[in-house]
Amino acid sequence: MRPFRRNNSQSRLLVNIISGLLKLNRKQKTFLSAFILIAAFIGYVLFEQQGLGYRMPPPNSQQKSFLQEGIWQVSHVVDGDTIDVIDNRGQKYRIRLIGANTPETAKQNRPAEPYANKAMDFTKKIIAISKNQVRIKFDGDQIDKYGRNLAIVYVNTPKGEICLNEALIYEGLARARLQYNFSNAAKEKFKFAEQNAKNAKKNIWNMSN
Repeated sequence: MRPFRRNNSQSRLLVNIISGLLKLNRKQKTFLSAFILIAAFIGYVLFEQQGLGYRMPPPNSQQKSFLQEGIWQVSHVVDGDTIDVIDNRGQKYRIRLIGANTPETAKQNRPAEPYANKAMDFTKKIIAISKNQVRIKFDGDQIDKYGRNLAIVYVNTPKGEICLNEALIYEGLARARLQYNFSNAAKEKFKFAEQNAKNAKKNIWNMSN
């Protein structure tokens, strides 16, 4: 077998880089070290902001979620129908509320849809009541095509436990999405909640706005 040989131009470039680093004085080395640390920090921040730090399974609706049903700590409310939870090791998971679709918040050059921010504020306030703890329950598909965890989210309040998915629909801050794979019992609740919101002309169903 012939030994691996590095391209001459690549070898010269590597030698020049190493030689240049060795010739740096103390002040220059200090500056270079600081530059590398700042670059690494910026890279880490971008990594987190883009959601690359989240543990998301491949987009396959038949695959089971990494999450376990039970009580979880909410680390971030992304928008009205999407939240992030975190485990005791610091691992983050993104959850999409199944069956409820809130208006889209602002993204890049696209402004927020009407009632998007109100829906997000509603979700934040409800979750804050339980000190940012929620109960996760699966119903049907556990993963959507974007790799997010699909779940019904319950929040414990002084008046008892409420279903956040249903509450958003009931308040006219989300539309019921019944075409997806989850139980008929949940679909009936969401359908009833949406009809009530329409009858009361709440928020997105207020035709005068």
